[in-house]
Amino acid sequence: MTIEEKILLNEIKKKNKEVFELLFDQYYPVLVKFAEGYLHDLDACEDLVQTFFISFWTGSQNMNITTSIKSYFFKSVKNLCLNQIRDLKVRDKHEIQYVESLINIEPDEKLIDPDILSFINEAVESLPIQMSEIFRQKYFQGKQVKEIASNMGISDGTVKTQLFRARAILRDKLFDLTNINFIL
Repeated sequence: MTIEEKILLNEIKKKNKEVFELLFDQYYPVLVKFAEGYLHDLDACEDLVQTFFISFWTGSQNMNITTSIKSYFFKSVKNLCLNQIRDLKVRDKHEIQYVESLINIEPDEKLIDPDILSFINEAVESLPIQMSEIFRQKYFQGKQVKEIASNMGISDGTVKTQLFRARAILRDKLFDLTNINFIL
């Protein structure tokens, strides 16, 4: 770590907003691009990097950085990306099991109100075209992420992101309809 960086970190610990803004302006765009290499979702990357900077600012009193600021920032963002990917995989596993259980119900089973099934179909139809198609291939046709990506000529990451967003949209719509918090 250079002397200049030590001075900058000291100023951050003193809650010097100008120094924080300088670091934010310098590193935010490159950290977002870096995070995109992991998450393939610009909005999620922007949120993640903003969260990192908030944590950096609020936890600055207790931080003990021994590497360069740049190395610390990139390593921190990388770890946050890996954590998010891990969390999404766990969450996706549970969501997939739930959605599959809804989809695989035999027609003679009356476990789900026909109005809710109709609403689910309408909600899926209301998604953006690509998102709707990805959701249908995954949950109605049972295709794997890699197969969907190959069929549509897009990356696995894009498929995962679109599925994540579709589930969030559908979860909100179903909650609005039923006031039941579905685990989509």
